[in-house]
Amino acid sequence: MNKVLVIGSGGREHALVWSLSIDSKVDKVYCLPGNGGTQSIAHNVDLSIDNFSAIYKYVCDNEIEMVIVGPEAPLNNGIVDYFKDRNIKIFGPDKFASKLECSKLFARDFMRNNNIPQPEYYECASIAEGYQIRSKIGLPLVLKADGLAAGKGVLICRDSNEFEKGLETMFTDKKFGSACDRISIEDCLIGEEVSVFAICDGKNYKIIGDAQDHKRIFDGDKGPNTGGMGAYSPTNLCTPELLAKVENDIIKPTLKGMHDLGHPYLGFLYIGLMIVENSPFVIEFNVRMGDPETQVVIPRLKSSLYEIFKSAINGKINKADISISLDTFITVVLASNGYPEKYKTGQTIGKIKPFKNNILFHAGTEFDGENYIVSGGRVLNAVSSGKSLGEAVKNVYSFIEQIEFEEIYFRKDIGQKGLR
Repeated sequence: MNKVLVIGSGGREHALVWSLSIDSKVDKVYCLPGNGGTQSIAHNVDLSIDNFSAIYKYVCDNEIEMVIVGPEAPLNNGIVDYFKDRNIKIFGPDKFASKLECSKLFARDFMRNNNIPQPEYYECASIAEGYQIRSKIGLPLVLKADGLAAGKGVLICRDSNEFEKGLETMFTDKKFGSACDRISIEDCLIGEEVSVFAICDGKNYKIIGDAQDHKRIFDGDKGPNTGGMGAYSPTNLCTPELLAKVENDIIKPTLKGMHDLGHPYLGFLYIGLMIVENSPFVIEFNVRMGDPETQVVIPRLKSSLYEIFKSAINGKINKADISISLDTFITVVLASNGYPEKYKTGQTIGKIKPFKNNILFHAGTEFDGENYIVSGGRVLNAVSSGKSLGEAVKNVYSFIEQIEFEEIYFRKDIGQKGLR
């Protein structure tokens, strides 16, 4: 039997579980720990994602063939190394390669050493050093916590006052804890943001899609950063000419650079780009799929996700059959009001009628045996498709009208940038 375990509990993991659950090549899907939505299509496993020995025992006891890692934290903690040492097939980069996401300064130095296009940057370890750097780089600029900060460790400083407050947030308030012991101070590039996603096997890769995320909490890209409030795929930014530059100037040098360091890159590679005058610059690398981008990229795949993972793990991704729908998919995140700061949990989510050509991925939910209950800031992902972006936008907001819970909040302008 082909049994697959997906590690994680968000909307990203629900999307992966959903795709595997409808895959004829897969006999059983497990999700650890999962959420309220995954329990209806997979077996949720009540273990901590940090307890590698307990996960390993569970995998062995249940004869699970393949492990897929969703979030970045266990990758950073070395889960891939742990399982590979025990001859378990696992999809994701090792602890060293995970530094491409888990240390922003490592990633910046790696890009510099491999001539990968990126903004000008400086390493900074104190407020005093920050002011010295400020004299070398113009405004606006970006402050990035070196370590993991749940996608929220980025501050854009448009003037001297915001810069001063940003340094205090990082070094005095320690808002992101040890993640901001060191920071990267970067030139703020002005252009269009887009993300490109590839599946890599250590030497080769296949691009599986592109998407545009909406990071800010409020309409018009206002307010603080979040983990992401919505996304759509494909975008009109990734022309064949641009993708050729991404492949030749970014993906290929990244795989070669990691191989040369003795850590061939196996896993999802998420390339966050800023397009400036038709040229791509790397804003960030992530070593896993994005959330909520997964929720629009994965449903576009018409090929077996299981076979794609299997090909990558076996070093044969170049032979994988990957077919992608030409339809546009869009997701809108339904959050609990107050997110990304203080928000309410415990609300009951109203019964949702089946809605044709739509998918509802769960994130911050639990199932109490009768109802779905809000348990996190980002609660649900409403997903719709259409022959065009305009049609997809219309469909998703019609779908959202069917969904109710107390203190629901969502952006009303997801996808509008692509319609301009």
